Amino acid sequence: MREVTCLIVDDEPPMVRRLEKYFERWAERQLPFRLVGYAYSGDEALEKAAELRPDLILTDIVMPGMSGIELIRELRERMPSVEVIILSAYSDFAYAKQAIAIGVFEYLVKVPLREEDVFTALSKARDNLIAREEKEHRIQSLSGSVKENSHRLRKHLLEELVRGEVSVSVMERRSMELAPGFEPRQYGCFAIRFDNYDVFCSEFSPSDRNMLKYGMLNIIEEVLQGVGGCFACELQPSVMVAFATIHAGSEQMFDNNCYELGVNVRDAIKTYLRISVSVGVSRMHSGWGQAAAAYEEAKEALRDTFYASFGTIVTFNRRLSYTEHDWRELTEHFERALVRVSAKSTREVLAPLLPHLHDHRVNPDRLVDYVEGWCVRLRQGLLPAEHAESDAIRGTFADCTHLHQLVERLRLQGERLGTLAEGSGLRPEMVKAMRYVEDHLKESISLSLVAEHIHLNPTYVSELFKKELGVNFTDYVSKRRIERAIGLLRKNNYSNLELAEAVGVHNEKYFCTLFKKITGTSPQKFFADS
Repeated sequence: MREVTCLIVDDEPPMVRRLEKYFERWAERQLPFRLVGYAYSGDEALEKAAELRPDLILTDIVMPGMSGIELIRELRERMPSVEVIILSAYSDFAYAKQAIAIGVFEYLVKVPLREEDVFTALSKARDNLIAREEKEHRIQSLSGSVKENSHRLRKHLLEELVRGEVSVSVMERRSMELAPGFEPRQYGCFAIRFDNYDVFCSEFSPSDRNMLKYGMLNIIEEVLQGVGGCFACELQPSVMVAFATIHAGSEQMFDNNCYELGVNVRDAIKTYLRISVSVGVSRMHSGWGQAAAAYEEAKEALRDTFYASFGTIVTFNRRLSYTEHDWRELTEHFERALVRVSAKSTREVLAPLLPHLHDHRVNPDRLVDYVEGWCVRLRQGLLPAEHAESDAIRGTFADCTHLHQLVERLRLQGERLGTLAEGSGLRPEMVKAMRYVEDHLKESISLSLVAEHIHLNPTYVSELFKKELGVNFTDYVSKRRIERAIGLLRKNNYSNLELAEAVGVHNEKYFCTLFKKITGTSPQKFFADS
């Protein structure tokens, strides 16, 4: 129940006491009116009103010093939302006319003063107060919805601009509607990214994440609009983008200003939302025609935060440089390790590699792709074919935004693969033989070719298959061919001839015979049953 707080202003103590008794009786009946104070003059009333912030003031008109009319005019300047009820001994229409002119809610005559009249006036004032607050809330909600929708429209517009799907003239017109204070005459692009988006997603529900992102956009706009216009939106789930007008006399001054603004954005988000972000900033640009280039520069600067700690700001003049020498040296270390690694030496081989990641500066995107591919090859080299699917690795490193995240995931991946390889119980030469079969299923495979690949005698390799897997070499190859065909069937509807050629069997009839021998049915029947 909405309680209305009230202040009495009257220079006659008996009248103040009488009104106090009204409020006491209403409090006993739990009615929604509470007296928070009283004053005996207009000057005292202004002090009390500033201190107590009442919803409603009941005031006399004729008082020593400041009159009630003067008090109300002063209150309208300082507290425009406060409701006012006049209690006057004068029923003169001139007073009532003045009261109406300055927005007084009710004008009551003291003589005679009845409790029910005062209560009725207070109740009407309360209804008016509630209605006004509900209207303000609706307007505020609508304003928030409009602003949130504006961010969505900005995102769509910026995506079109970056892809080259919208002209400069259209961008100028639509940006005036969506970001009226922004003029793209001299601006920089800011790319603001969550430092640990996985943790953010795990800690908050989708609705809370949207609310926090909306808060981030508001903070970004507030900070950047302090120096000029701003155009901001969420361009990717983990990245906010803002174009901000920045006045500077030189490129260096512009870069310094951008760095300071980046720090302010980072600190404000950390202070108010407890979220860590890193920021990349472009150099100085002018006109919407350069917006796509500015965005690419900001993304590249943001990428350089990979080699720094959380909360790093990288501007155009603070960019890193990457060399092919570092790339060749780093990948040589990894390639040599891949040749030496075995099920029992995974941890020992991997441990010396990790420091090399810290010692070399290479393109982060290129590095992430390479490490992921390297882990796929490591898994294929350590595990039997049926456990070495590359899908188990794909995407493991994709969201690493900082080097320490990549190093930790690589370490964990190495430990996991070492454990799996040791648990398989297969000899290293057996794993290599199985991998050769897997890589050459489309071709003609013989025992002698496999033996030559792993540098062993064919008779020994034949015995190895029987001892390690419990089947002879020919049966193992046939089984793997049919398992590969089954995998293809589950993805698409192939003919028998297409399946046979895809798995290295160059006779359709023999393929069908082999398929039925291993599965108990024909390829098409198998597909229909599945």
